[in-house]
Amino acid sequence: MDLAGYLNSRLVLSELSKPGHQPFITISRETGCGVTAIARLLIAELKKRGLIWKYIDKDVLFEASKKLRLNESKINYVFEAERKTHVDEIISALSNRYYKSDKTVRRTISEVVKHYAGEGNVIIVGRGGVAITAGMDKGFHVKLVAPESWRIQSLMALKNKPYEEIKTFVKENDRKRQQLLSDFCKTPAAEFCYDLILNRASYTEKQIAEIILEIMQKQGLI
Repeated sequence: MDLAGYLNSRLVLSELSKPGHQPFITISRETGCGVTAIARLLIAELKKRGLIWKYIDKDVLFEASKKLRLNESKINYVFEAERKTHVDEIISALSNRYYKSDKTVRRTISEVVKHYAGEGNVIIVGRGGVAITAGMDKGFHVKLVAPESWRIQSLMALKNKPYEEIKTFVKENDRKRQQLLSDFCKTPAAEFCYDLILNRASYTEKQIAEIILEIMQKQGLI
């Protein structure tokens, strides 16, 4: 290779290493569709290919709270799909020297998520990731679904709680997750387009990880 060709190849590699040029994954899921083990399997398989990835979940909450100089519990309400009333805003502003408006908290969370996505080589689990990163290049968006009965049985085994209690939890948590996506994107959650939707009841965790990687490879993302 001549000098010009060498320099050009180095330039391309440099550009590819910049934020926005590396792939990232967002995984959304219905309540009861476990995802942590899948994220870890993905990272392990990617490592075998010489690719170093990480996954984030509650890290977003921690980073946003540091940026806002607030305790994590003070911004966790966002992920519960709650909003402050005007009265809440006024009381908080008068009683807290580090008061941050609802709008500021949500904007900061969005900035943190976009920062991780921009760095690339990251799996963003929940936290409104698909809505916040909508339109960003190199994103691969996955959603895990399953019949409600399967999800209830799965959580009953995990939490050792009665059927009716788990059923109520599943319905309420699904509602919160739908609302969270809409809050961050101002778009009905039903209108989001995912690259891949998988029935969690039909595949093992390992199979799901393999399917995700196979499609990403075919799309030139890894």
